[in-house]
Amino acid sequence: MAQRIAQEVLANNPKLKAVHSKESIKKILEKEALKQMQEQRVQEPMVVRINEKQAVDRADPSNLPYLHKNPAV
Repeated sequence: MAQRIAQEVLANNPKLKAVHSKESIKKILEKEALKQMQEQRVQEPMVVRINEKQAVDRADPSNLPYLHKNPAV
């Protein structure tokens, strides 16, 4: 199939024929087809779960809301 497409490309583009041969166009087409096939594979999303070792203590004085306010405001 790549050979037939390479022949059509060279027949329709005389300037390209001056630079490439049928074999080089065939290799380019095969390489691009392989690249397109690899890009079609979809990777599964990565799921990350974090398990806290210690529970958060809400009564901890360092969690008071006034400690986190910006003094410039």
